[in-house]
Amino acid sequence: MTETSTKPPPDADIRRLWRSDLPAFRDHLLRLDETSRHLRFGGGVSDSFLVQYAEHCFGKGDLVFGAFLDGGLHGGAELRSNAAIWTEQAPFNRHIHAEAAFSVENAYRKRGLGEKLFSRITEAARNHGVEVIDIVCLPENVAMRRLAAKFETEFVFDNNQLLGKLTARRPTPFSMLREAARDFADFNQAVLDANLRALKLGDAA
Repeated sequence: MTETSTKPPPDADIRRLWRSDLPAFRDHLLRLDETSRHLRFGGGVSDSFLVQYAEHCFGKGDLVFGAFLDGGLHGGAELRSNAAIWTEQAPFNRHIHAEAAFSVENAYRKRGLGEKLFSRITEAARNHGVEVIDIVCLPENVAMRRLAAKFETEFVFDNNQLLGKLTARRPTPFSMLREAARDFADFNQAVLDANLRALKLGDAA
């Protein structure tokens, strides 16, 4: 990710993505240019890699968010864990680590999408039982480092990359209810979007 955040555009909508959003998320990744792919994945990656990667982004312990504007999805944020989050299990243990990653298409950088996505990720982590957010960042990704620093992320250098850690705030009953309402609304929107895509494909056939 190479975005420098400015004032968020008023027409940008950040919502959680569900498996029905996979085609839109995959197409967003495929639109990333060579530099964006290098910074996001730590090296050059092919279209076939991105197609396969998108297929595995909606499993257990994964939270994915998209930035929608100009009629499409042009930014993404992932919070991925090897452990089940609270909405997948009883909330007995908050000691869950999850890795966050961000991507914004070249034409939509410097419009504040990164900051909005980062803020949404931290709220989701808080309310889904993730205690520590891990961020892996290449040293040359100055924009990502600046963005993470706004949220008080501490980086250490390790094996030619930067490792950042951010401790999520503790949830409250109100914040968890608000998160549940957001998830419900986002799921309904995802279903609506999937139906609209199906209709467009049917009309084009």
